[in-house]
Amino acid sequence: MSRAGGPGQPGHDDDRDPRGGLAEWRAAGFTEEQTRAFRRWRFTLAQAVAWRQAGVPDGLRAAQWVTAGATPATVGDWRSAGIDAAQAVHWHEIGYDLRAAKDAVRRGLTPDTAFGQTPRAGTGGVSAGAFSLAAGVGARGDLIRRLRQEGISMQVIPGYVAKNWEVDQALPWARAGIEAGDALLWRALGVTPAEAARLERKGESAAGTMRDWWRAGIPFDEVADWIGAGLSAREAAQQRASGVTAEQAAALRALRDQEEDDG
Repeated sequence: MSRAGGPGQPGHDDDRDPRGGLAEWRAAGFTEEQTRAFRRWRFTLAQAVAWRQAGVPDGLRAAQWVTAGATPATVGDWRSAGIDAAQAVHWHEIGYDLRAAKDAVRRGLTPDTAFGQTPRAGTGGVSAGAFSLAAGVGARGDLIRRLRQEGISMQVIPGYVAKNWEVDQALPWARAGIEAGDALLWRALGVTPAEAARLERKGESAAGTMRDWWRAGIPFDEVADWIGAGLSAREAAQQRASGVTAEQAAALRALRDQEEDDG
């Protein structure tokens, strides 16, 4: 008897999920943790297999590569150039494709130091000059002008422009000093720009935070409230085990937000 419900919701029949049923993932050799990660990022089983064959068995890492414009067929080229997933995202943010990024790396550049330089002829990519020229054109120009007016660092602006963020969506994250690629991951977790900034000041990354909470076994839709309440993944797991609920964590989060607003 089939059960109603949407993918990932109670009562959903996994065998009808276009991403493949859980039994199929197990048969393909994926662990439960790997399956959850890939499915959370909406990869199909076939896509996950392709990424694993390319040496990327982790859903979060595969999602980063996709954000950078890489595919299972090209990820090896990025890696052979000494560029990892997080770095590839940053190269993509400033408008450098694989060829341009490889050339820049050979010259000893990083995404931060490469921004503002024109890629060599034939390498592709977008220079800071191109962003400057875009300043008078449509929504992209509005975004650049507004971010500049807010005093946002020129190291941060290109990422939001490259990903076509709306002005109102980009401003809170850019003001918090969050890079666009990281902002996408933090936003997927459901945390606020202020919460993300607090974590980054402690030296935590968006990707690392996601991995820690998944490994702690905290349901994805609870993570933001536990983080907002000021708990680490380990502390949240301990609190849940002792009977503290996500609703209580949400109440603590709201109280903390109110105290900050009052302050």
